[in-house]
Amino acid sequence: MTKKKFPLLICMLFFITCFTQNSGVIDVLNNEKNKVRNCYSKLYNDTLVIGNKFIERKFKWNKGNIISLNILNKKTGQKTSIFNGDHPDFSIDGLQSISDQNHYKSKVIKATPIIPSHLSTEIVTKYQGLEVKQVFKIFPSSMGISCVYYLKKTDDQLSFKIGDLSVERLNIADRHWEMEAIAFLDNTDHNNTLVKIDKQLPFKKNTYVGNILFMSSLQHNKGLFFLKEAPCSNIQLNYPGYDFISELKSALTTVKSVGLGVTPKDLNLNEWVKTFSFVLGVHNNQESGKKIALRSYQYNTRISDPSRDEMMLVNTWGDRNRDTKLCEQFILDELKETHKLGFTHYQIDDGWQQGLSMNSGVAGERLWDQWSMEDWLPNKIRFPNEFKNILKLADSLDIKIGLWFHPSNENEYANWEQDATIVLNLYRKFGIKNIKVDGIKLPTKKADLNLERFFNKILKESNYEVVFNVDATADNRYGYHYNNHLGNIFLENRYTDWKNYYPYQTLRNIWMLSNYVPSQKIQLEFLNKWRNQSKYADDPFAPGKYSFDYLFAITMPSQPLAFFETTGLPKEANKSIELFKKFKSIRSKLHSAQIFPIGNEPNGTTFTGFQFLISDNEGYLLVFRELNSQDQFNLATLFGPNQKVSFTKVYGNGSDFKGNTDENGNIQIRIDEANSFCLYTYKL
Repeated sequence: MTKKKFPLLICMLFFITCFTQNSGVIDVLNNEKNKVRNCYSKLYNDTLVIGNKFIERKFKWNKGNIISLNILNKKTGQKTSIFNGDHPDFSIDGLQSISDQNHYKSKVIKATPIIPSHLSTEIVTKYQGLEVKQVFKIFPSSMGISCVYYLKKTDDQLSFKIGDLSVERLNIADRHWEMEAIAFLDNTDHNNTLVKIDKQLPFKKNTYVGNILFMSSLQHNKGLFFLKEAPCSNIQLNYPGYDFISELKSALTTVKSVGLGVTPKDLNLNEWVKTFSFVLGVHNNQESGKKIALRSYQYNTRISDPSRDEMMLVNTWGDRNRDTKLCEQFILDELKETHKLGFTHYQIDDGWQQGLSMNSGVAGERLWDQWSMEDWLPNKIRFPNEFKNILKLADSLDIKIGLWFHPSNENEYANWEQDATIVLNLYRKFGIKNIKVDGIKLPTKKADLNLERFFNKILKESNYEVVFNVDATADNRYGYHYNNHLGNIFLENRYTDWKNYYPYQTLRNIWMLSNYVPSQKIQLEFLNKWRNQSKYADDPFAPGKYSFDYLFAITMPSQPLAFFETTGLPKEANKSIELFKKFKSIRSKLHSAQIFPIGNEPNGTTFTGFQFLISDNEGYLLVFRELNSQDQFNLATLFGPNQKVSFTKVYGNGSDFKGNTDENGNIQIRIDEANSFCLYTYKL
């Protein structure tokens, strides 16, 4: 009898332990922000130790060619031992390090307006014909440590193949792990499923495609996460075909991160070339623990300043008139309507400039790959007073003006400095701080580096006041995990004119992405649902079947993008002003939270939503009832089992209530009408 109960007791203890590891973690993460004094890097004897309050990595110094020894989750006490023997973490087949010429230094990097203060540990390893610099970034409120890789060619005869590089090789004890790779797609003009998940058990040799890899023990409450800070896998430069690889040998599971995006021809003699970054972090083997651990690092890639980064932005391009209406009077009329709705930013898209683009609705020779300084002056015919009257009215209405910009991508962005000067002139002369950057292409590493120089020059010389809306709708661009210090991501182009705007699909995209990407860093659009209703006929998922409130609510976990002409809305749209104002009053608090999807994956007919984790005991719940006949639903949440929760309605179809979660952390939610929603605050 005792023998039968013993396994059950172990399972219960394991479950309780796993759950309690998450309790308190949000508050601790919040409390550690900016406490760089709690980060450390120590080199003594032949051992290097780096870490903070959440994670510690220990290496054998090995004369600068470091070898991992273990990785410690300091919140759970779980240690993952590494058995690399004499094999360094980073290696290039055929190249041996010169052990007596390597060096180490560590220093605190002061905060900028966009990057928090952190501890930097720099290690330079020299090889025949090549130097490799690893820069570990240790943020105090992160459960992961990033490593940026730089390569310098010191011999023009240097030769290696993409597959020769092992960026980080870890021989990990135990063979019982689950691997979960998360692949992403941008180019949203052509893709509408943006996240793909691949779960495998290591067996012999496995490869994994994706920017994220979760490694979870099948026996213990521990795990690791790997994040490759690079464009989406399918468009990475010099892509080896996968991002991670595992190999099972005896009692060890070998995991390698691969692909720096460069070959010897991409390197310049005696010049450091920045490549991709890799992040290694710890989690507690719970689904919510994995998400929180990853997000704790991601929140350090850019400081969120509500006065700078929060925006309820209007962009007229969604009504498909393109630039045919653009003129001073049109914008003045638009600004008045934008103010009535309560939106904070107005972005003048393609067509404000003297040199019209190939997307112009006006016939004639048009530009795209190459532009001059004169092309980026305000269009003399459309804006004879430049932006003087527009800015005067916008200032009086407390609306910030933004503009569209396309860098010259000819010759691998050779004119990056001129383009940066153009944007800085707009900033200095007109006070323009919001720039939508479109037309990006990254065909080569040189183009990648020049474009980064363009962005960084503008950021530094504007004292980081300029915020970029980086378009992710076409070509090979940054994706969701590369150069995330710039601002936010312009996600979609959807149009009722082409019958490709379906609200549930937009909801599905942000729901899927928010598992792995901070949704606050995405601009998500909603359209004028009254346009082109006849094209949808009796389609049950047509935009016209939803309230304007509902369409806007989908965007609340993100930066809302009103993708329409405000002067083209019917009076009925004014009914949503109450919601717009309510959101505006709480958006900073909503977006200070860790935001994750809950419920079912949206498909137009289910219950779904988002949970906003403000602290361990309070937050928001945004729940959608799609087109179905149920008024009650047992909603999967991030709450623990058997918890008492008090809900207070903020806005929508619902009322205050108190409830208890079941043994799985689910809660009963009631919404009386199909295609409606409710936003609640909650307290445990």
